[in-house]
Amino acid sequence: MAVYDLDGTITRSDTFVPFLLGFLAKNPARIFRCVLLPVHALAFWTGLRGNSWAKQKFLTLICGGASRRALADYSADFAARVCRNRILPGAVASMEAHRARGDRLVLITASPDLYVDGIARHLGFDDVIASKVAWRTSGHLGAILDGRLDGENCYGAKKVERLRSFLANDRCNLPIVAYSDHASDLPLLTFAGSGYVINPKPAMRELAWTHGLPVLDWSGARQPARRTSRYLRIPRMFP
Repeated sequence: MAVYDLDGTITRSDTFVPFLLGFLAKNPARIFRCVLLPVHALAFWTGLRGNSWAKQKFLTLICGGASRRALADYSADFAARVCRNRILPGAVASMEAHRARGDRLVLITASPDLYVDGIARHLGFDDVIASKVAWRTSGHLGAILDGRLDGENCYGAKKVERLRSFLANDRCNLPIVAYSDHASDLPLLTFAGSGYVINPKPAMRELAWTHGLPVLDWSGARQPARRTSRYLRIPRMFP
């Protein structure tokens, strides 16, 4: 089983903020709901508030109250654009190599299922584990986005909890290879039988060295065929 983080691992950068900004651009009247957004952003960036709190605040202010249909249409378009323009070449090659071996591909991310499911379909993932958004019912609009999460934010150590639950429910006992670029995913990388750090920033590169995790560069063009096996070498699972 090959388990991939999304933002910065498969994609060139974060997807959540572009998703929100794109929705705001399509619905400019919602700008008046965002007066407190800089305050919330500052609270998050200075460490006063955590990832889960910030995610729910941003979702509520920008997308809260939008109908499921409106968000579905926008999310489908956003997912298609991400897959056209923001996927790292090395990630594509890695997924193709795993798929050719018959491996099961799992996308695991803290980003919301609003658009992650669409990205996973485009890229051919077998399973998705993501943060789930909550919906509520409005008489004339049907289901509308609440802004809160339905369950835990799939971030940090919660990814390992979600993955454990997924494996137990699916009765899956496959050996695991995990890929991520971010320090928050160190629990996931060390939980997997083999963990790989992708395009790390200096702090994550140091963590990779400390924990003996190999580092891969997925940012450049695909490697020539004669070098593919070295560049994209998939570890043997058994002696």
